[in-house]
Amino acid sequence: MVAAVTGLVAGMGATQPVAARESLFQEQLDRYRSANGAIGAVATVRHGDAVTAYGSGSTQLHPQAKLGADTRLRVGSQTKMFVATIVLQLVDEGKVKLDTPIERYLPGVVRGSGLNPNAITVRQLLQHRSGIKDNLGFVNGDYLQTAQLLLNPRWQLVPPTQQQMVNEGTKYGKQSEPGREGVYSNTNYTILGMLVEKKSGTDLTTAIKKRILKKVGMTSTFYPRPGQKSLPAPYSRGYLSVAGVPFADVTNFEPAVWGAAAALVSTGRDMTKFVNALVSGRVLSPARLADMRRTLPVVRVGDYGLGLAAFPTACGTAWGHTGSVAGYTTRTVSNGSRSISIGMNNTAVIAAPNDAEQRMVDKALCG
Repeated sequence: MVAAVTGLVAGMGATQPVAARESLFQEQLDRYRSANGAIGAVATVRHGDAVTAYGSGSTQLHPQAKLGADTRLRVGSQTKMFVATIVLQLVDEGKVKLDTPIERYLPGVVRGSGLNPNAITVRQLLQHRSGIKDNLGFVNGDYLQTAQLLLNPRWQLVPPTQQQMVNEGTKYGKQSEPGREGVYSNTNYTILGMLVEKKSGTDLTTAIKKRILKKVGMTSTFYPRPGQKSLPAPYSRGYLSVAGVPFADVTNFEPAVWGAAAALVSTGRDMTKFVNALVSGRVLSPARLADMRRTLPVVRVGDYGLGLAAFPTACGTAWGHTGSVAGYTTRTVSNGSRSISIGMNNTAVIAAPNDAEQRMVDKALCG
């Protein structure tokens, strides 16, 4: 069912009747939710200032409530776009250099067997070419590590520090030589979050708010502080599920576990606004945006720049990021004027492959 939000999306197949366009979009969103076994899903489409949201299912098991453009979700690794943006702002301010070793900025933070922090640069951290293993496990297929992390009750009572989360990745030692291979690692962005705090002189919550949220006008987005587990209304609960059957409500998971790699909370309205602003050059200088969009291959991710991924569409390359944390799966992509943010309140342990998500992206960006 189409959620009533502001405006209609301009240019999405002008010759096609509005009702038919909405029906086609709704059909794909329903397919996407069903294939992933989610309780609810939402797709928010933006063309300039015009926003339309499509909701499927419910924000929670009971009572039923629709998802819309202003429903808050944990957007997971989309956080990396924000952290990378601030790092690049600091480059423009002369406070950080991309090809400087991280040891010069954060001495003693990166320690592990075979790891040489004097050989790992800021650029390599941004582009997942540091050789440091992922601290959350599932990226590298280490599901035992993931289970130990998710089921660690101590961290739900006493939030882990950033250094503890860095150590969760570096304790495994070097997985490749710095700069040689692109392997996605959340540890990289935990380190970058520490870099932002040191060079900006403020905590990451404040840095994101001052440097991005206020500038872009994102009124419903925030980076939670350690211990800030609850989400303000309107929000969607988050579930783990197998074959469409939810077995755990993980809405109030400790955000410090995800940290600078994945802790951001946002909405479809805000995320589409941000990615349009970023890709069209309204957040970074032309030189830094060019750096961000200079891609290299990253295993199981594709072409990846500095905190920004390239996505093929029916009408060319779009830019954005995906996100996945316990209970939530999201993606936002943009071509600079049109954007779409897709989210569901579920992390599917088993999901059925389908093309519904790509069809929605193509429909939103290409008309």
